[in-house]
Amino acid sequence: MPRLLLALAVAAPLAAAANPLTLDEALALAGRQSHDLDIARADARLASADGLGAWQGVLPRLDLTTAAAHQFYGPSKVSWLDSLTGVVVPANVGASDYSAYSFGLQFTQPIFDLGAFRRLSQYRASERAAGRTWDEARLQVAFDVTRRFYELVKAERTLVVLKKAAQRSAELVGRADALFAAGRAQKLDTFSARVNLGNDRIQVEQGQTRLVQARGDLAVALGLPGDAPVEVVAPSSVVGKILPAVEPEAVELLMTRATERRPSLAAATAQVEAAESTLGVARSAYVPTLSAQASYSRSGQKATTTSSGDGVYGDPSRNYGASVGLLLSWNLFAGRSSEAGVARAEASAERARAIAARTRDAVAREVTLARQTLTALAAQVTLSADNLIAAEQSLALARQRLEAGLASQLEVRDASLKFTQAELSLEQARIDHAVATAELARAVGGAI
Repeated sequence: MPRLLLALAVAAPLAAAANPLTLDEALALAGRQSHDLDIARADARLASADGLGAWQGVLPRLDLTTAAAHQFYGPSKVSWLDSLTGVVVPANVGASDYSAYSFGLQFTQPIFDLGAFRRLSQYRASERAAGRTWDEARLQVAFDVTRRFYELVKAERTLVVLKKAAQRSAELVGRADALFAAGRAQKLDTFSARVNLGNDRIQVEQGQTRLVQARGDLAVALGLPGDAPVEVVAPSSVVGKILPAVEPEAVELLMTRATERRPSLAAATAQVEAAESTLGVARSAYVPTLSAQASYSRSGQKATTTSSGDGVYGDPSRNYGASVGLLLSWNLFAGRSSEAGVARAEASAERARAIAARTRDAVAREVTLARQTLTALAAQVTLSADNLIAAEQSLALARQRLEAGLASQLEVRDASLKFTQAELSLEQARIDHAVATAELARAVGGAI
């Protein structure tokens, strides 16, 4: 039964991937299966655990210690002074052994520890940075899945175009043979038609290879085995007749959104706060700490109380030792280790501020480049659509001229190649535009 449950658990994602996936379904599957997200989630949990540990410098601590032992003493020789005669008398002491029990409680409550409070601030900022880093990882995984999803769509639709081109070449072979049989074409035309058909079939085989590679890349991005049978449903944005708008929003508006929503910027800001808190922790080494301590302990040779005496685990109001006090600790000189800690913390804070500035510059570049790319691809889609219409008309005209005996097979082949190129150009432009839209959304930190 456990093996069956394990097999079902492994087969469930594969079965889901076997059905054609929409983009939304692929993104949802990646959210559950992505190994990159699992790593980022674990990093966020580690930062949260470190934050919990920072409370130890603020909250009280209670320790309980207890021991049960048996002590042994070997034989020895001692000397003692006889008070009556004034003579030193030697004596032999035999071996002995006895039980030893102890029980103790110690309570410590920090009263003033500046470093502990600043350490709390440091870990809180680190936890926020880890959380925003996880958000950035989710954003990156979503874009990566989207890009690979569209790459698979491109490979599928490109293969369809190449197969149609090979089918047109096969038709030209048939026409060339018929024209040669009718004495209206040379034998060379039939050979040329067959070479063209062979080249087109080679393109189809290469397209098949690209399709397998794209399917494997998407499967890995989804957190599935590379040989998973992933199938996708092409979005309407790349198969419909609606062309994209040419001009996206202004760069200034996009940068405002990125400043508010991009997780990497928030993570960099939190990392600067954490580094500055670390500097505060290092400087607090020069400040004294104050804590209250209370202890209670019992020890003896008996575990429980008997008629011959009190036991360690007996009445707690008897045979005990207790203390209550304040402990002041002040680092007056620690071999310049405190000075070194401050210097390292200052360098770390400076480095964190430089990284934050570099992150802001990188985001600005990403937004600007993504917007420019999206604008150019929108125009390319429009131009490719116009080219496809012209290429389709040119191919139809060339076929008519060939049937009327006014054109050669070379003219039809040239028109067919241009039509295939126009089809591929439009498919690629529309899919690249969709990927560029996703890239701009990633750059600004969310949907645009």
